[in-house]
Amino acid sequence: MPGVVAVHCGAGSHNSSLFKDYKKLCNRACEKAAKVLEDGGSAVDAVKVAVVVLENDPLTNCGYGSNLTSDGTVENDASIMDGKTLNFGACGAVKKVKNPVELAYCLCVNQSNSMPLGLIPPSLLVGQGGLDYARNVGLKIVKHNDLISAKATKQFNQYSKLLEAHQKDLLLDTVGAVCIDGSGHVAAACSSGGILLKKPGRVGQAAIFASGSWADSTDKEKESSIAVCTTGCGEHLIQTQLAKEISVDLKHTTCPTVDLHKSMNEKFLLSKFLRNVQNKMGGALVLHRDYLTGDIGVMWGHSTETMVVGYMGAGDKKPKCQFSVLPKHVQAGTAVIVGGSKFYTIDNSSKIS
Repeated sequence: MPGVVAVHCGAGSHNSSLFKDYKKLCNRACEKAAKVLEDGGSAVDAVKVAVVVLENDPLTNCGYGSNLTSDGTVENDASIMDGKTLNFGACGAVKKVKNPVELAYCLCVNQSNSMPLGLIPPSLLVGQGGLDYARNVGLKIVKHNDLISAKATKQFNQYSKLLEAHQKDLLLDTVGAVCIDGSGHVAAACSSGGILLKKPGRVGQAAIFASGSWADSTDKEKESSIAVCTTGCGEHLIQTQLAKEISVDLKHTTCPTVDLHKSMNEKFLLSKFLRNVQNKMGGALVLHRDYLTGDIGVMWGHSTETMVVGYMGAGDKKPKCQFSVLPKHVQAGTAVIVGGSKFYTIDNSSKIS
């Protein structure tokens, strides 16, 4: 079994009339990543490719089409974590980098490279330093306006007159991807333009260790492997380090879906770090592989009105897509809904090695 990939287009308040468009986008991202896996690529390579597809589409809040800062520019955050090595790479508040997830990828893979004089490779670069690094490694750099979509401009003009936080909460759609490859190792990635009308220089959870992405398959024969990417209000997700907390809680679970719901309730909605926050907006996409049975599950949970998720096994003919919706009688930010799909059961004779 060559692997599984899952992606999301954010937790927020998605227009149901656009579900077909979101589905097509998720499908493209899954198919591109699945092709990487089928060709023998790693989980880290696959999540990068998946997120690049999402970054290039103006439907999402990352890369081209990102929410604009209060001064009308695009500043992106992104990260990747490799579950095999536990290497982490991220960038924050970077301008003019066409695909910030590629910058995060370079920082992640270069963590293993030695440097002269005992210097340590950076794991997080922000602002001008991130842009300079991207230039030096040959990533595509574009003009400011090349990252601004018509939708982002329209929203900027509309919401710059309406600064109330509850109206901005509707636009939290960070994207992400999780994956397990043919060797049984996992990876996670996320990318975001941040909250609409954010202050210039603001960095959200997509760039912060333990908050936006987490992956761990270092001991895959003795414990379950987990990959997590989060979405929602970055400040809430940073304060709770939700990506890591979910991973820790699901390491030794017997029922991942039940424990994901428990984790998001206890570590997010009921977190002491958010005790003064009335409505906690967040979501998570999780890939879990049980080391005993080989079962691979894809799960998601969110406290926002909606979340869009797509997933695919590398050998599948086509991806599947879910439009997850919080029950109408539930106020967003006060409860969590969880969904999931068990992909494959792998017996001992064909277990991923």
